Parts: sequence; C-alpha cells; structure tokens
Amino acid sequence: MTHPLGSPASASSQLAAVLRELDGLIDRLDDAALGARGLAAATHWQAKAATAFREASAEWAGDVSGLRCAAESARSAIERARRDALLVEASSLLAPLAQGALP
Repeated sequence: MTHPLGSPASASSQLAAVLRELDGLIDRLDDAALGARGLAAATHWQAKAATAFREASAEWAGDVSGLRCAAESARSAIERARRDALLVEASSLLAPLAQGALP
C-alpha cells in the first residue's frame, strides 16, 4: 500500500486503514443480521414454506452474528499489531538520539 502522495505508507498507517475497513464491514454485518432477524420476526404465516423461511432467516442471522464475532476478534488482533508497529516506528526514530546522533 502506498500513501496517496506516492511515498510508502508505514505499517501502522496501513493497519489503521485495515481497521477502518473492518469497522465498516462490522457495521454492514450488524445491518444484515438485523435485517434477517426482522424478516424472521415479520413472517407470521403458518404455511410450511413460511415456517421454513422464518427458520432459515433466523439461522442466517445467527451465522452473520458469528461472522461479526470473528471480525471483532480480527479487529482486536489488528489493533494490537498496529500498536506494536507504532512502537517499532517510534523506536526507529529514537534510536539515533539514543546513540548520540541528532536527526
């Protein structure tokens, strides 16, 4: 990934971009699960097809909620990696100062 101005982006900024995208995905998963639950709740007919649809919608909502949990776990791991990258980037900037050199 490169910075919009053409210079290479730092690892921490790349991970920050991934986090922003993942946040959007989590929001869309929440919306999808809510929609599926709404479909299941709105299906009140007693026909076999309606019952099957209601059950499938509820199951799909559960599957989507599971994906949200996986996305949240990935988000936590990426956030830790971003913090680690920030520390590495900061230490590489401070290393010359620790050796007595001025930037």
